[in-house]
Amino acid sequence: MIALAIAQQTIKEAFRRRVMWIFLIIGVFLISLGPVFGFLTPRDSQTVLRSLGLAAILLAGLFVTIVTCIYLIPAEIERRTIYTVLSKPVQRYEFVLGKFLGGFATVFINIAAMGVVFLAMIYFQERRIPAEMFKGVMLTFFQMMLLAALTIFFSTFTTPVVNFFLSFGIFMIGNLTTVTESLTTKSNPLVRGVGTLVHYLLPNFGNFNIQNSIIRPQIEIANEQVFLRNNILYAIIYSSVLLVLAILIFDRREV
Repeated sequence: MIALAIAQQTIKEAFRRRVMWIFLIIGVFLISLGPVFGFLTPRDSQTVLRSLGLAAILLAGLFVTIVTCIYLIPAEIERRTIYTVLSKPVQRYEFVLGKFLGGFATVFINIAAMGVVFLAMIYFQERRIPAEMFKGVMLTFFQMMLLAALTIFFSTFTTPVVNFFLSFGIFMIGNLTTVTESLTTKSNPLVRGVGTLVHYLLPNFGNFNIQNSIIRPQIEIANEQVFLRNNILYAIIYSSVLLVLAILIFDRREV
């Protein structure tokens, strides 16, 4: 499949970027700091290790995803290599899909590497690996998959600099679900309308975070299986919509 061939080439190019390795190394370093807090009580030390590890994977994954994906399409246009690619029997949708799959795989490899280190540190301290830690890493992966699709979507019609701020800004707003949801209940019609638009239109990244339930054990998820299923389906469906829009925009763009 042509898209897979483009994806393989994209992965090779992504791993040549030094900045991606820098974020990966920083993420692993932050995760490895967990045992430093061994002077705390066992429960506090456990909480710090779990929350710090997931936060490090999230932050490193965030920057790896954005920095990797914002250049995937613009770099091909700037280097004019896209003309060589499209002159062959390659459809534009295959090009966009291949770029997404390559960026998606790169993000997966990075999160998997950090996840292995994180789970090893958990086992080193607790002599077991709680199931929720696997789920936390998995949800972070799907969260980054959604972010990758969003970044690819913006890359079809914006510059890398604009794309960076757009993707990062929407990611931050998408994590403020409690704030945007509160705006939907305001008495002012204008504020309520804007809040409703932001809350339901922008991707809801905040639903993927389980750090709050780790820091505050009293917070319980009513049905964990439904919670995981709904968030995974949400990421897949929203990402698919963004990719379809990206393909439609890129198909009409003159390059």
